[in-house]
Amino acid sequence: MTILGIDSSATAASAAVIEDGKLLSEAFLNIGLTHSQTLMPLIADTLARANKTPQDIDLVAVTTGPGSFTGIRIGVATAKGLAQPLSIPCFGISTLECIAYPLLGAGNTLAVAVMDARCEQVYCALFRSEAGKQTRLTEDSAEKLADLQTTLHGYDGQKILIGDGTGIAFAYLKEQVAHISPAPPLIRHQRAACAAFLAEHKITVEQQSPVSAELLAPTYLRAPQAERELRKPQNKT
Repeated sequence: MTILGIDSSATAASAAVIEDGKLLSEAFLNIGLTHSQTLMPLIADTLARANKTPQDIDLVAVTTGPGSFTGIRIGVATAKGLAQPLSIPCFGISTLECIAYPLLGAGNTLAVAVMDARCEQVYCALFRSEAGKQTRLTEDSAEKLADLQTTLHGYDGQKILIGDGTGIAFAYLKEQVAHISPAPPLIRHQRAACAAFLAEHKITVEQQSPVSAELLAPTYLRAPQAERELRKPQNKT
């Protein structure tokens, strides 16, 4: 199976092509340009370097959130635009699960996937890495750091923060939570290759089914900021 992976759910963007469990090509950018500028060139370059065309792709895997509202929309729309004309099935991957994936072989470790959600919050989910397997322990959520601290007090053993929220989370938690450490910078960002490998595993091992491009949808844990602002009570003068 040849899978095109796509991620633009936060500030970085990436694309990857894997085939039968082998990474053929990957491109990653984190230079502050908008995804509308970078994502399609990344995908085109990644396909070309893998010696593939869109017609060679059997599945499109894309991170569907949580994360940046604009970034998620661009990633999902791009996946749909590539897949729909060629009737290629799609598979949506949780951004937080994608973030935790590099800790798959980290031994008996609690992977704490965190993304900066601003407003003194992080998007987060917990995964247990053990014996070459990774098990989800919590659903994706948006939590205040104080609430995440409380949650982590319920888990023993080594805890590794991973994701673009690692810096702010570690600064808050390092004196409050035992046995917690940050993941190396090289693996902190979600990557399209991880989305592709996760989709391959979910389909071939867990027997989950992909969806059509029409049914692929983003996953938001909060309303967009503009909508939240509209809901605030207005001060009357």
